Amino acid sequence: MSNICVIGLGFVGLPAAIMFANNGHTVHGVDIDESIIDAVMRGEAGGDEPRLTDLLQHALDVGNFRASASTSVADAFVIAVPTPVRGDRTPDMTFVINACRSIVDHLKPGDLVVVESTIPPGATANEITATLQEGGLKAGTDFSLAYCPERVLPGNIVKEIVENDRIIGGIDERSTKSAVDLYGSVVTGNLRESDAATAEMVKLAENTYRDVNIALANSLANMSETTGVNIWNVVEMANLHPRVNIHQPGPGVGGHCIPVDPWFLVNADESSSKLIRLAREVNDGQPRIMANLAIEALTGIQRANAALLGASYKPDVKDARESPTADLSAHLTNAGITVSVADPHVTEFVPAIVPLYDAIQDADIIIVVVKHEEYLQIHPQAIAGLMRTRTVLDTTNALDRDKWESSGFTFLRYGEGRKTC
Repeated sequence: MSNICVIGLGFVGLPAAIMFANNGHTVHGVDIDESIIDAVMRGEAGGDEPRLTDLLQHALDVGNFRASASTSVADAFVIAVPTPVRGDRTPDMTFVINACRSIVDHLKPGDLVVVESTIPPGATANEITATLQEGGLKAGTDFSLAYCPERVLPGNIVKEIVENDRIIGGIDERSTKSAVDLYGSVVTGNLRESDAATAEMVKLAENTYRDVNIALANSLANMSETTGVNIWNVVEMANLHPRVNIHQPGPGVGGHCIPVDPWFLVNADESSSKLIRLAREVNDGQPRIMANLAIEALTGIQRANAALLGASYKPDVKDARESPTADLSAHLTNAGITVSVADPHVTEFVPAIVPLYDAIQDADIIIVVVKHEEYLQIHPQAIAGLMRTRTVLDTTNALDRDKWESSGFTFLRYGEGRKTC
């Protein structure tokens, strides 16, 4: 088995390092955040991943895993650091390039470098190759270089990192085969061989497909607000067609991938990506639309208070990256509305998270932003007396209209418009 150095111990890198370690490899995890190193070495995996902490502890106990802030000599290097977008929506490759530079002095003939970070098309063969060659070794001649994007769903990573098919694209055939051999020691899914540029494009295409589909659903829902058609019925019935799969509309798109990855394609080819850019603009505009619905519902109420339920980017997780709730809160605050945010999973957010009943106390409107399981269990009769004005806006089709209206609430559901069909 190999000595593997995994650079980046976030939600992708740490599970990858742990799975390699628990399959007989000796793994050195690297991260620039000392608090992450300390937590990992204490056996704390964090996140919402069932079993990951137990697997980490096992890897530590058998001596197959350690973590530090410095890169070391290895047989294989796996780069799993973030690739955000800048304020102008261009890809920021800083973390990836810095990770590559940390490898250069440790590279030796015969080594393998695999990039898992999301990167623009062509980056492996260009910027990454050029950076790794700064030490004098040649990619494809002295060492192998491949791209293998992560394809995991937060909350189910331990299962999917092993069972999902992986796309592996090297800069040459030998690089591809070397990476296939490495991942074949862990992955039970199919390993699809390709070239680096194709593998890069596959990753971006997967998340862009979802973003565009969600933008279609949101556009249809926004039309429903003006036509009075019930979008939730439309989507359900349209999806009965064997070749139709419209995603669910909602208050916006969050997470580490879908709001970010499409911009890599827009940046790569502006003229061919008009649809992709428009989809991003549609989804980024959803929090403002939800805010406008709430503002209209609060017409005539002085110094109105809004309770936002949900801060994570999807139900039942604590990950709040790119959460639409942040923009929704900002729009409401700018309109003079006092905002409180509750979430049973998220601990750090702006504005600060408060307990559910504290958020609801003296609120004029409840806005359900995330379809957490806990919110499906709320009894409106139990909270009605806490509120100043009983209005609820359901942006995710989470609540039972009859139950809330029978408890004296004015019930508004995004996507139903002026009437229900």
